[in-house]
Amino acid sequence: MARFRMYPTSEQAQQMLLHCAHARYVWNLAVEQHACWMPGRRSAPGFAEQCHQLTEARRDNAWLRDGNADVQAAGTQGLRAGQERPLRLRVR
Repeated sequence: MARFRMYPTSEQAQQMLLHCAHARYVWNLAVEQHACWMPGRRSAPGFAEQCHQLTEARRDNAWLRDGNADVQAAGTQGLRAGQERPLRLRVR
């Protein structure tokens, strides 16, 4: 396994934190949508629908538009992957 060490400048570190904040915001919205789902209702939105919603949200919110769309979309993609493959901890 390759490992890399980063030494970002303060500006780069600030940008990385902003990317993380955007991804966390999108993730929390996706979790909320799935948590509000109840039996008998239409299923919670999937990845494609959430990406469409993200596009609309980026259009309406400048702070979200300033972030990286790929990083933000990865927030919803990670949720989907987590639902399909439960976390398996490996003990050494």
